[in-house]
Amino acid sequence: MNPYDFPLMDATTSPDSRPHPCRVTGCLLALALAASPAVAGGQQQPHPPPEAVARAVAQADSTGDWAALLRLAHPDALVRFRGRQTFQIRMLGSAWPAMDSLGSDSLVDSTLETRWQRARTRQVRHMLDSVFQVPTEDSLAHTSPDTVFARWFRATRAVGGDSAASPPTHAPAYRVIGAVRASDTLAYVVVERPVVQPLGLMPEMFRDFPRDTHQAEVMVMRRHGREWKSMLDGVGESYQYGADLGPEE
Repeated sequence: MNPYDFPLMDATTSPDSRPHPCRVTGCLLALALAASPAVAGGQQQPHPPPEAVARAVAQADSTGDWAALLRLAHPDALVRFRGRQTFQIRMLGSAWPAMDSLGSDSLVDSTLETRWQRARTRQVRHMLDSVFQVPTEDSLAHTSPDTVFARWFRATRAVGGDSAASPPTHAPAYRVIGAVRASDTLAYVVVERPVVQPLGLMPEMFRDFPRDTHQAEVMVMRRHGREWKSMLDGVGESYQYGADLGPEE
């Protein structure tokens, strides 16, 4: 049999070439299911609200989990943190005006001033070498914001032994009360922090001074993409940049 004896057929001439309606519907349904997020990438979970992010920040801060804090931080917060550290280092290492330039000649003590300048220089060198691990202030200003925060946090928590790998050992230092959304991209989370009480008896001169046990603070949250991120308000223990006069001074 010669195959060329049969006429050519296309979709308009061959009844068998036309797709069945049920077959088309099944293909479309399969394509829709394959393209859906629930099937392609698993069930998509809603992003945590600002108050949940604040609780995660409180937990990470209390346990010294700097890696978790980096994940929860807004990129602008890390850039601002690096700028603040650079500014404080520059201020600490700069030459301060002498008292006689302010019209107080009787208070000028060049020897003491020299000692304080040496102490500040020593403190700056310690911060750059041991904490931030950079040679100069300019190097610090150009270091990755994530690296600056991680090195600062690890150094300031080194005494307590906290690290990202250690299990939680401390309760959060503050309690999340609630959140107020100022806009679609900005929210304020109210937290309550206990006030550290002095040890021992209160001096007589402060006997009648009101003693608060708790104080309210605000944590700022901003959207980054679809997620709420922390601006790192109140994160980390206060680190003093001031210089102390050592015995050798």
